[in-house]
Amino acid sequence: MKRRLWSRAGLMAAVLAAACGDNSATSSATNASTTEAATEAATTTGAPATTEATTTTGTPTTGASATGTTTGTTGEPTTGEPTTGAVAECGDGKVDPGEECDDGRGNGIDQACTDECKQATCGDGLVGPGEECDNGADNADMNACKADCSANVCGDGAVGPGEGCDDGNQTDDDECTNACKLASCGDGVVAPTEQCDDGNQDDSDACTGNCTNASCGDGFLQAVAGEECDAGASNGVNADCTDACKAAVCGDGKVHDTGAGTEQCDEGPNNLPNSTCNPSCQLNVCGDGDKGPMEGCDDGNAMGGDGCSASCQTEGCGNAVVDEGEVCDDGQNGDQDDGCTDLCALPACGDGFEQPGSGEACDLGNGNSNNGACTLACEDAVCGDDFILVGVEQCDDGPLNGNDKACKADCTTQKCGDGFVGPNETCDDGNMNNNDACTNVCKAATCGDGFVQPGEQCDNGASNSNTGACTNACKTAVCGDGFVQAGVEQCDDANTSNTDACTNACKTAACGDGFVQAGEQCDDGNLANNDGCSSTCKSEVSAQQCQTGTDPFTNAPWVVCEANANSAWISANNTGTYTPLVICQQLGYSQVGQYGGTCGNVCGYCQGATSCGSPGAKTFDMAGKSCGADKLCFTVMWTCLK
Repeated sequence: MKRRLWSRAGLMAAVLAAACGDNSATSSATNASTTEAATEAATTTGAPATTEATTTTGTPTTGASATGTTTGTTGEPTTGEPTTGAVAECGDGKVDPGEECDDGRGNGIDQACTDECKQATCGDGLVGPGEECDNGADNADMNACKADCSANVCGDGAVGPGEGCDDGNQTDDDECTNACKLASCGDGVVAPTEQCDDGNQDDSDACTGNCTNASCGDGFLQAVAGEECDAGASNGVNADCTDACKAAVCGDGKVHDTGAGTEQCDEGPNNLPNSTCNPSCQLNVCGDGDKGPMEGCDDGNAMGGDGCSASCQTEGCGNAVVDEGEVCDDGQNGDQDDGCTDLCALPACGDGFEQPGSGEACDLGNGNSNNGACTLACEDAVCGDDFILVGVEQCDDGPLNGNDKACKADCTTQKCGDGFVGPNETCDDGNMNNNDACTNVCKAATCGDGFVQPGEQCDNGASNSNTGACTNACKTAVCGDGFVQAGVEQCDDANTSNTDACTNACKTAACGDGFVQAGEQCDDGNLANNDGCSSTCKSEVSAQQCQTGTDPFTNAPWVVCEANANSAWISANNTGTYTPLVICQQLGYSQVGQYGGTCGNVCGYCQGATSCGSPGAKTFDMAGKSCGADKLCFTVMWTCLK
């Protein structure tokens, strides 16, 4: 099939050359195809090969073609019809020089005139009129397709593939049966006239039922022989089943264009993008989206103005030709202000070219912006143009800019501390000091402005309150200021007395607070009974000799040395700091009598070992007051009175 592949490639080159306007290329490609075809055909049939397929005689006429008589390789003269001006091509219905025939649309691989304008002949590899098969050089009487292009069948007298014999008769009881099988075939013994004999009738193994070796073309599918198919005489280079008994596929180098085949070409491994034959075994043509060898481009359409013309030639700005889609083209002369830019477009603001002739001061193309250095009107950005230049200007209100306005004359935002009194400011002294007459929010200093100025202890602005942490006079709220601080104080009577209705801790006086107010006999700081002072702050005498306890505030230990209904003698039970009044009240007494040191004794005064069970001298020297007005400390003792 090499001849047909080459011829189609030549024809494709001619078609592409014609599309590009190259008549000489078309003629050369066609003649080369014809010469090669004739040479190959001569070699196949055994005739002497020639390098010049035809001899043409006649008188040339006006145009690209000549009129004359063409003598083919068969010696049969063919008279061509005169042509004037047109390019000769196979399929135009005219027998041109180098053609044996031309039936126009009647040309075909199965017609009297092939698609290459050659007379159909037995042995050309094409099944033409009157032929049952044609395997080209493989035609032979012992093969599936005989030398006369008739199918080798049982009974024709020629032993073909799969036949053990063929005596050309219909006598079934001689040595060769009507199934072309030797009478001895199948006995398991290979007779001299048998190729094999495996004793079975399985045609798909290595030995057929006719005792012939499995072979491509015998009409039996024998996978053991590597066959994918076997259509017998119908096998062919362009058939569904190839002459090698392989299923025809694109890329096998055989043009599958009969039966179910739709291939236009097949160059095997050379089926590639951008090649004459593409990977789908279709000829590469303009408009298929695959740039072929003779194409400058191929965008898959037949329209111009998109960079690739309808004839698959590259278009482009700068060729000094106004192509489809261009409004001008001055050859990209580099002058962007001459009425036609190097983009083949009329000058326009935003095209990226500065054109003073059109009144432009700048042009950054897509970079133009009313917030950039070059505005959308191709003007340089300046303060006062009503556009904010990002990174340079903070604001721009155009003619409304001013040092007393929200946007100042230099396009900076008005702010407190810049020295200019702007909107919503009552002053601006150019500093951020809150301790002068103008605060750093540009308001006149005053109590309640939220800033602590000299003379103020605090200033919480609108949060100032006589019941809050900062009073309306900008003073820090304290117990004793006469204002009850919400959530902190229960009362505030502006004094430090603990014996009135409000203690000096600004707590409402109550039984159990540790302070004896009017109406209370005692107050031991708790609401427990039977501890000397009842839960209603009435005195309870509960002291007993050798009774012990600890100071409610310091946990210092004490002991009762003596006790009766009117008085009690209390001593430190070691050493520590004591609150004598509270301890007396806990024991049911209301006041402290005498007190003094003990020189380290318990229930005694500066003498030997003493104790609550064996008390010593009851001497009070008024010592032990060094730790506070209501406290006694170290080794001390005191009396409690009713």
